[in-house]
Amino acid sequence: MRIARLLSGFAKALLASLITGSVLGFLGITTRDLFPGMAIYIDRLTDAVELTVNWLVIWLVPNIIVGMVVIIPVWIILLIFGPRR
Repeated sequence: MRIARLLSGFAKALLASLITGSVLGFLGITTRDLFPGMAIYIDRLTDAVELTVNWLVIWLVPNIIVGMVVIIPVWIILLIFGPRR
């Protein structure tokens, strides 16, 4: 129960942040406008997040594809020739 409540609260906060960010973006308000003295830190954080996402995509996508090439045929064979229920 605790984990469900925590995840529910996290999802609500994420949705509220997304809506607020969308409205602010529509109005042309950026993070630099809200926190002008922290521009260098915001740039560093943005760069770090971008590098992390790029690394994950470069690493994840090929590994997922290779895994699918092995797992899906095995799954199909087991589905066809496996024991009947």
